Amino acid sequence: MYETYKVVRTKEQYFSSWKKEDLQHISEGQQDDIYQKYFIKAAVFQRDNFTCRNEECVAPDSKLTLHHTKFQKNNGKWSLKNCITICKACHRAYHKGKGTLSYDGMTYQIHKNDIVNWKKIKAESKVIRKINKQLHGIKISWELMALLMKFMFDKEIEIECEIEDKDTVDDDK
Repeated sequence: MYETYKVVRTKEQYFSSWKKEDLQHISEGQQDDIYQKYFIKAAVFQRDNFTCRNEECVAPDSKLTLHHTKFQKNNGKWSLKNCITICKACHRAYHKGKGTLSYDGMTYQIHKNDIVNWKKIKAESKVIRKINKQLHGIKISWELMALLMKFMFDKEIEIECEIEDKDTVDDDK
């Protein structure tokens, strides 16, 4: 299943299996980045013997993935020191705040405060839109709110408008 990672290939060997037309659209720098990530993932999987490192794992047969101890969004690097092998079940549970990761004598957990409450943010956004309209006569569209949230949280946001029209705020509410 993990044949690609069992033997670390050279950059030339790694890209030899790619289609020539696909490689034409990838710059040399992008190829370097792709290869570096492959190299680290292969080295980490080998170091961890292709097993989930979470000591509390309940689904060891789940597909494996690479986990960054220091999150990439917090400038966590693709390095042997910052990456471990865990199964997708442990990874999913950890990032949803429903599980812990324990390895090398340490236990890691995402606290509820670290999980973004999108319902609360949407409710607060409605208040911001209404106040701006009342005080300043400025209508902030949902698209602009989504752009602001993307900037603040560095995430793609898709907002569903169930109650209000996308471009207006109802003053009677």
